[in-house]
Amino acid sequence: MPRTGSLELEAPAKLNLSLSVTGRRGGYHELTGVWVLLELADRLLLSAGATGLRVGGPAADGVPADRDANLAWRGLVAGLGAEPSLAWLALDKRVPAAAGLGGGSSDAAAAWRLGRAWSGGTDAPATTGELAALARLGADVPFFAAQTAVARVSGIGERVAALDAPGRPLEVVLLNPGFGLSTAEVFAELRPDDWSQADRGPRTDAAQLTPGSNDLLAAARRLRPGLDDLMRLTRAAGGDPRLTGSGPTIYSVTDDPERAAALAAQLAERLPTAEVRISLTRTRLQAASIRATHQEEA
Repeated sequence: MPRTGSLELEAPAKLNLSLSVTGRRGGYHELTGVWVLLELADRLLLSAGATGLRVGGPAADGVPADRDANLAWRGLVAGLGAEPSLAWLALDKRVPAAAGLGGGSSDAAAAWRLGRAWSGGTDAPATTGELAALARLGADVPFFAAQTAVARVSGIGERVAALDAPGRPLEVVLLNPGFGLSTAEVFAELRPDDWSQADRGPRTDAAQLTPGSNDLLAAARRLRPGLDDLMRLTRAAGGDPRLTGSGPTIYSVTDDPERAAALAAQLAERLPTAEVRISLTRTRLQAASIRATHQEEA
């Protein structure tokens, strides 16, 4: 196990290009759809020193600093196979919490990878058995641990089938209205007639990814009726608004940088209290890798 030095890793956000609820199993909703990584990312640093967790960064509000409640710390414990000893984890939050972008789940998967590497293990993509175990931390965690830029995810999140990513990244305009939505609350609000019972997701190939439907939209709208106004405003500004995950982040996808910039500018002007940004989708060649600094073996 490394006794000195640090390991560093990005934890990218994700976008749900489609999300269909197909049933329930063991108390969990079963899903299917297409997930894609974004350039927007948190950063994790695992270093030798007094055991602890430090949470900072511009999106740190609402992220638990208590180790037992923090998903990244739980992922680290899973990766190490035990509670950390003489190692501390720093989490630089850039992905908004409770936004439907998978920030907490990505942190958990990244910390799991760091834990494996810290204890001398491999950084290979998670195995089928590991994906099933990681799904207990959250339905999005296996996707991030699979280390693929685009995938069809199914089951309770444990089945991850890699898809070909476009060679050219897509422009994604993200609109975060400034309030959060609890994933648990959205799923609790979900009604059987919200389910599509089948995959209505985008057709995918190496050249194109087209956004599809999200079965969580109706439940999110009931909890936050203001989402309807935000989607109408986005459409009026020339976007094609979709909800990612359980929301409340609304996104529009285009392959035209100028169109993305114009849409983002209009939304920022009309919604001064919201957070509007442009992020790119990732290709396989942009997969995050662990970086070691002054790492030594004892």
